[in-house]
Amino acid sequence: MKIDLSGKVAVVTGAASNGLGRQHALNLGLAGARLCLIDVQDCTESLAFLESKGVKAKAFQVDITDFESLQKVADQIESEDQSPQIIVNNASIITTVGMFADIPLDRWQRDIQVNLVGSANVTRAFWKGMLKMGWGRVVFISSIAGTRGGAGQTSYAATKAGVIGLAKSLALEGASKGVTVNAVAPGVLETEAALKFIRDDMLDRMKKSIPLRRFGTPKNISDVVTFLCSEQSEYITGQVLEVDGGSGLFVF
Repeated sequence: MKIDLSGKVAVVTGAASNGLGRQHALNLGLAGARLCLIDVQDCTESLAFLESKGVKAKAFQVDITDFESLQKVADQIESEDQSPQIIVNNASIITTVGMFADIPLDRWQRDIQVNLVGSANVTRAFWKGMLKMGWGRVVFISSIAGTRGGAGQTSYAATKAGVIGLAKSLALEGASKGVTVNAVAPGVLETEAALKFIRDDMLDRMKKSIPLRRFGTPKNISDVVTFLCSEQSEYITGQVLEVDGGSGLFVF
């Protein structure tokens, strides 16, 4: 199945580092989409990486929790190109790890602002344009922490559950206008961001609990995201796809 996104403009958030966001951008770009990367960090390395793969992109450095600044970026994107038809809400932080009673309130609120409010801000900035065009794809990157919870990850899990509720509600609002909205919930991935807080012995136990006996890769997730951004996914909306190697299954 060949996915062709030629003529589409895609916004990918959280693409500055070598992780999921960069892989989403690569997949979408190779499928023909014109890319706009949004990140609070500088995206120079990602732009160079994408160019080395034959993919051109624009990058905009902005804090997605600041809607006023974000709206200026959205206006710039629309004036220089066209209103995006694809949004991949990938940006999030997972820096607050600890038991609920011990998490400082400011850290909790920061997680909510970046992971949930930030994703809503990005979608809001381009939502009306999608509805007007009559075609759109929005994908929120959630997590199995959002579908199952996670001890020591209360703020992160709450935000990832929140984007699922947002995705399902927006799916209802966008359906009559040709805009689909879905969430992808990755399991544990072989990325620095996902593994740096977990002890080696815990990683070994976690891997043994996965029927496929390995952690996922960014490409495993991005292949699903790219499909959800395509014409071929036109009858899928309001769904949460767990891409986790079967870790939700009972394993003997």
